[in-house]
Amino acid sequence: MSKWSTFALCIIAAVGLWFYNNGACPLQAMSPSSNTASAGSYQQITASQVKERLDKGDKITVIDVRTPDEYAAGHIPGSLLLPFDEIKVKSDQLPQDKNTEIVVYCRSGRRSAIAADTLISLGYAKIYDLGAISSWTYGLEK
Repeated sequence: MSKWSTFALCIIAAVGLWFYNNGACPLQAMSPSSNTASAGSYQQITASQVKERLDKGDKITVIDVRTPDEYAAGHIPGSLLLPFDEIKVKSDQLPQDKNTEIVVYCRSGRRSAIAADTLISLGYAKIYDLGAISSWTYGLEK
């Protein structure tokens, strides 16, 4: 690679980084973590934060939004199964109080982000996205 090619790649990378850091990157808008700033949005939460809250006895509802087979293979103890694509249809299974704190998770984080957005659209105010179940290192229930 010539000096000029290396220089051009550095310039392209720097411009891309500037766009990303200034909120102008189109991919950044698709990121689940970008949905944490405004009212009517969900927040990211870590597995350790969820575990701490559960251990303290805080009243939070944890929802697994994966498939029934994935849930049967192992889920966070005490979590409810409500696949992400059934949330609107089965909204009667959700807490009636729209201020209930709800944590959602899935296999990789994509479905939990969709579920979090769906819950917000249904009027729930305190939604947290744990993302991938792999971040839960505290044992699974089968």
